[in-house]
Order: sequence, then C-alpha cells, then structure tokens
Amino acid sequence: MISGVDIEDWDRGDPVPLYSVRPKTYVEWLGGVFWFDHVDGRDCYCMRWDNTIVKISGTAVVMPLSTGEKNDV
Repeated sequence: MISGVDIEDWDRGDPVPLYSVRPKTYVEWLGGVFWFDHVDGRDCYCMRWDNTIVKISGTAVVMPLSTGEKNDV
C-alpha cells in the first residue's frame, strides 16, 4: 500500500484529460489520488486508496503521477 509520504515524493505530470493517460497509472484529481485502470465507455474505471471503485469522466483534467522508476514511463 502507498502512503501520503510516498506520494509526496512522486513526480507530477502536466494536467491532461484522463482519457489520454496511460492505463494502470496513479493520477491526482480534486485533491485525491486514484489508480486509473482503464477507460470504460465515456467514463474511466478508477480506484481509491481504500479500494473503492470510482468512475471518473474521461474528460476530467488530472495530473498523472510517476515514481520516477524506469518502468514508470
């Protein structure tokens, strides 16, 4: 499980529409961190840190998060 301390160390990308983010990526939206899994029609299937499923509009502007590791491009 990730913690707030871990997230503070991550790099934040430029704000982009959620539909343009690579699946299986952490994103920041409205002050919360979500795991973006995949596009599901016009919405995107995401999960919160407590495994609550959230569907966010694909046009929502989010900031992709990156740990800076090689596999996290």
